Amino acid sequence: MPDGICATEPIKTERSGASTPEPRTSHAVLNVEVIEDRGPEVDVRYNFHTLNHRYKVTDQFFGTIFVTLRKDGDGLVIAAKKIVLKNDYIRQVIDVYHV
Repeated sequence: MPDGICATEPIKTERSGASTPEPRTSHAVLNVEVIEDRGPEVDVRYNFHTLNHRYKVTDQFFGTIFVTLRKDGDGLVIAAKKIVLKNDYIRQVIDVYHV
């Protein structure tokens, strides 16, 4: 290894999604549609549009989410989820808060 680089030390680029400044993110959920109601489970499809602003640049991500919701007591839990990202070019690593 070159001098000054330690294998156990993370590379510090300040470009990680967990670093500061924290990105400002806005999520829009659109066109929510119940595909099938099977009693205790419901299949839902919806579109999303996410804006993420950081380092004076705003990126956008959009697509469709398919989710199966299952009744659990008085609430609902996510039993299955599929995300279809429809951007054809992505210039960065996508994290869970983008979708």
